[in-house]
Amino acid sequence: MSELAEEIKKSVVVGSDPNYSAFCSALDSLGLEGAIDTSTLLTETLDEIRKVVWRSVNEKDLHYFGQHPIEPPKALAELIRKVLSPTPNRAVIVTTNYDRLAEYAADGVGATTVTGFEGSLIKKIELPSTVLKMRRTRARERVVDIWKVHGSLDWFMDSDGNIAAFPLSRVIPDAFHPLIIPPGKEKYSATHDEPYRTVIAEADSAFVQAGAYLCIGYGFNDEHIQPKLLTQISKGKPIVVLARTMTAACRKHIADAGIQKYLIFERADDAHTRVYGNGWEETYDGAYWSLDNFLKIW
Repeated sequence: MSELAEEIKKSVVVGSDPNYSAFCSALDSLGLEGAIDTSTLLTETLDEIRKVVWRSVNEKDLHYFGQHPIEPPKALAELIRKVLSPTPNRAVIVTTNYDRLAEYAADGVGATTVTGFEGSLIKKIELPSTVLKMRRTRARERVVDIWKVHGSLDWFMDSDGNIAAFPLSRVIPDAFHPLIIPPGKEKYSATHDEPYRTVIAEADSAFVQAGAYLCIGYGFNDEHIQPKLLTQISKGKPIVVLARTMTAACRKHIADAGIQKYLIFERADDAHTRVYGNGWEETYDGAYWSLDNFLKIW
């Protein structure tokens, strides 16, 4: 977030906003999301912030791909492989991230990804339906559903409302704008529109159908995304949370909420992990709050 804030400050368009100085002060004191929520910015400024966020995250994502074109994220690929092995060849990932790491990892284990878009290089939106799901099931063996509830680097919309996905774009295509929801209160209103509306519905369905949950680095701060998840764990479905530092929202919804079956792996220091749940707590040698190390003991 701090790197994104610095990139946003550098934008000429953002710098020309009448409230630029107040916005910068808010960035320093409240962080990116808080600054966007509390500052009165022009519509074109908010649109520019979306583009800066897209360009910044996309640059990092493409750099990773350029460095590891045939080596997807090892830990994430291993996690998907572990989930697929004992189940009916299906895994579901719900993420608020825009990057393509989940897609890279699914490719790494030879699984087919379902994101709500159909096609190879130029993908057209084809949101899930019963007929489509049956066709996919017959055609695929190992499937990873990836529901990107805040959008993806690949998603775009033109001025006529046409939605498409262009994989690994290096620039925003002419006449299109990126379909990502930047930090801030817009995430509550924008998710009522497509494709977010149907993607969130699919995520909700996945939360209801799942038997257990693994949350990695999620702070439980997205009140529009997590209700179904919280309802299910309140009914006794187990949840494991990996966190560098547990957020206040995580404590509220998990540790202090009377959840019956939960484990939280939280960083104690560089060499130790605090593990606790349901009145039990232990500290272990090792950084098991990190996915890479957690998989060593799973």
